[in-house]
Amino acid sequence: MDDDSIGELVPGVVHNVEVAGGQSRIFQLHIPAQIKSTDVVVTCQSGGDVSVCASRLVRNVSILDNTWFDYSLPSQQPKRLRIEHNELPSGSNNVYVSIIGFAAATRATVEVHFDAQREAESTVFAKTALEVGPNESVCTNCGSNVPKDRFIMHQTVCERHNSKCQHCPRVFKRGSVEFEQHWHCNICTEAGDVGDRDKHIYFSHTPRACSCNPVHMYASVVELTVHRRTECPERLIECQYCHTNVAQGSLPTTAEAILRGQHEHEWSCGSRSISCVKCKAYVPIRQVKTHMQLHEMKEQRARANIVPCVNRECARERGDNPLGLCAICFGPLYSGQHDPDNQRLLKRLARTMHSQLTSGCGGKQCQNLHCASGRANASDDVEPLTQTAAAAMLIPVLKAYAPLATTTNGHLIIDYSGIDLHLCV
Repeated sequence: MDDDSIGELVPGVVHNVEVAGGQSRIFQLHIPAQIKSTDVVVTCQSGGDVSVCASRLVRNVSILDNTWFDYSLPSQQPKRLRIEHNELPSGSNNVYVSIIGFAAATRATVEVHFDAQREAESTVFAKTALEVGPNESVCTNCGSNVPKDRFIMHQTVCERHNSKCQHCPRVFKRGSVEFEQHWHCNICTEAGDVGDRDKHIYFSHTPRACSCNPVHMYASVVELTVHRRTECPERLIECQYCHTNVAQGSLPTTAEAILRGQHEHEWSCGSRSISCVKCKAYVPIRQVKTHMQLHEMKEQRARANIVPCVNRECARERGDNPLGLCAICFGPLYSGQHDPDNQRLLKRLARTMHSQLTSGCGGKQCQNLHCASGRANASDDVEPLTQTAAAAMLIPVLKAYAPLATTTNGHLIIDYSGIDLHLCV
């Protein structure tokens, strides 16, 4: 769509719009950052009807593709579309609003209000039950409380002049146009005027299929719209990594992708690696933020003189134990047996590491390459370790811990910085 065909909505200005049936007029709306809520109010002037929808992407604003919509019936005027500030992504202030004609050409006015107080919901079909006094009776026709001394006269006149709807509490003047035009859907509980029937059936009871899966039918346009703006592979998004408007792709399958809320495109796009400016390690783009937070945490620990756990898979503070582990990592290795030379402790460590290398921790999302489960989850190219190969990997760690039995003035002589220990936590 050409930018020349896109109008601009200005708060405080009444915009006159004429739109043909099935056609749309698109406007751009700039929402200042300090605004908490925005109301787009559309009032039809010529007896026609329109639908209102909005999206952050101009290519994604239509009956089926949108982020906010108002498909209310023709008798429900004015149309009101509310956009809350917390629904907008950070740094995004532009919204595209589409006014879409339903059947015939329609003239309407469009207004924008910032931080307007939400109006009370319509209660036109609701009737509040009033407490019946001791000297009152309830009219069976209109439901009003009537004094008992005038009840017979009231009911006689009421039944002669008023008619009650058989499906709702509304009471109409007998023979009035309003009563003749009153309508109830025979499928659901929706009610309104006869002129509302076509639009209600089209939006609420007409099965539709999505182009992503023509075989599956959705019960209504509203259900299809929800699908198109959530899980549909064709949903248009602005990729947070390449900053282009692309289809989001299929649903996420890995735990990390599900937690991040990323579909196929963003997951694939975020897999590209870049070099860290601090440690020169290659890090996937989607993990750069977490990676830099680790650097910041290490710097904070260095400034606070906090010594980290020896376990490379852990980021907690080192505890007071011979292995230099934190309390969480050392817990499974602890024993109350008397062990002055730490020999039993080292044997438990060796058994734990060997079991981890050969049998694994069992974690389905483990990524520790010093664990059989992590090696199995990594890729098909990583082969499982044999018993001998696993035992060989224990030697450097056990050699580093060999000085545990040597003491000078009661303190252990050991260089924890050179220990390459990877325990699953």
